[in-house]
Amino acid sequence: MAVPPPLPEPNDKADLRRRLRAARRAFVAGLDATERAEALAAVHDRLAPLLARPGSIAGYVAHRGEVDILPFLLGAFHLGRMVALPHVAEGSPTMSFAAWHPDATLTPGLAGILQPDATGEALVPDMLLVPLVGFDRAGNRIGQGGGFYDRWFEAHPQAMRIGIAWSVQETSPIAPDPWDMPLHAIVTEKEWIAP
Repeated sequence: MAVPPPLPEPNDKADLRRRLRAARRAFVAGLDATERAEALAAVHDRLAPLLARPGSIAGYVAHRGEVDILPFLLGAFHLGRMVALPHVAEGSPTMSFAAWHPDATLTPGLAGILQPDATGEALVPDMLLVPLVGFDRAGNRIGQGGGFYDRWFEAHPQAMRIGIAWSVQETSPIAPDPWDMPLHAIVTEKEWIAP
């Protein structure tokens, strides 16, 4: 009788990313238009208290089933807040943030993710809304694997780090790598998680 292969180690982040991305795709595909609108509205409602905090806000352009927070960022912009989006120059190992406004042209960057032009001075936002592949209740995150957010967090540890995900992206405790910095909070369509 053949022995089945061992289960992947809990810290096998490549396998974990595959499973979490599949869960995210299935979740989004299973929502009808009304359910999707309600789920997005729930996330945006949970983010609303952040508008009472001073400072600039950085977000992202949703890609491959990530939670779309551009409507929230648009609302922040119309309230007079400085809003920024990430920018990765071709071949660069680092990410910066560029100012964003509703009429800004967004062009495909790394992995086809839309980003603003970074012709002006890079911004250092006070709060970051971070897209997640996965997260745990302790504030550990699984990102895309490129390390762009990790490097930015290390250089700017004072920025408030808030992960944005669907609830199905929660996983069992993640063993953080030495360079990982935990999130201050995670927001899903179901709850605000404060580790």
